[in-house]
Amino acid sequence: MWVSVVVIIVGTEICALALILTRRWRQKHPKQYQKTPIAGDVFGVIGTGFAVILAFVIFTAFDSYQSARSDSGKESVATRQMYSLARFYPPGSRDTLEGSLICYSRAVIHDEWPAMATGDSSPLVDRWVDQLDDDMVALPVTSNKEIEVFNTWFSRAAERQEGRRGRLAESAPYVPPFVWAMLVLLFVVVVGYLVLFASPKRPLIPQVLGVSAVAATMLAGIVVVYVLDAPFADRGAQLPPTRMQATLTAMETEYQGNSTPIPCDAFGNPTK
Repeated sequence: MWVSVVVIIVGTEICALALILTRRWRQKHPKQYQKTPIAGDVFGVIGTGFAVILAFVIFTAFDSYQSARSDSGKESVATRQMYSLARFYPPGSRDTLEGSLICYSRAVIHDEWPAMATGDSSPLVDRWVDQLDDDMVALPVTSNKEIEVFNTWFSRAAERQEGRRGRLAESAPYVPPFVWAMLVLLFVVVVGYLVLFASPKRPLIPQVLGVSAVAATMLAGIVVVYVLDAPFADRGAQLPPTRMQATLTAMETEYQGNSTPIPCDAFGNPTK
């Protein structure tokens, strides 16, 4: 979060300093070049171009951020529904499924969520996914009710896996390097154009405030893209595992009193 604030402040100060230095240079070389009548029209074109591109990138980055949030919620809801379906099986089989689901949730929260800050997944979560599938396939299915539960379980498992796949996909940077290069280039062009025509005949402070306002506004937009581009990184708008944590708390509360111990520690690491 503080990195984003520092980028805006330092970037604005650099632009203001550039204007001050350019103004001093122009005082010593007053006849090098002059601002033409069409300079304002040129600035309007490049400024509008930057604003349009930035708005489009912010919109797409925000859409990606919202998708990550939605997929995380879809995964937690499907996990909770799978836990409820396990009640329809005998106690031994039920405890096995419920314990694996609790371990899956713990691994997601404590192992995979931190890994997503760098766009990585968790082998530990993959292990519990495989364990859940193996446990369910190994269960004896004898009644029509159990057959229906069996089919519904795998439907919910597909929803859970789709939610996980979605949040893992959104954890990787969405904005390509070329777009970042274009944003930086346009920022330099717009601010550079303002600095280029710093007037030694006009008061310094209004010019500094003007270029600082433009630079701060443009940098703020770029920083918004930077923050939204990594929804699970600590850039100021990090998505926490709140929904999965709520699901885990509910499952752990219901599991209390069961004779079969949960097959993992508090962080999802298997204990056997």
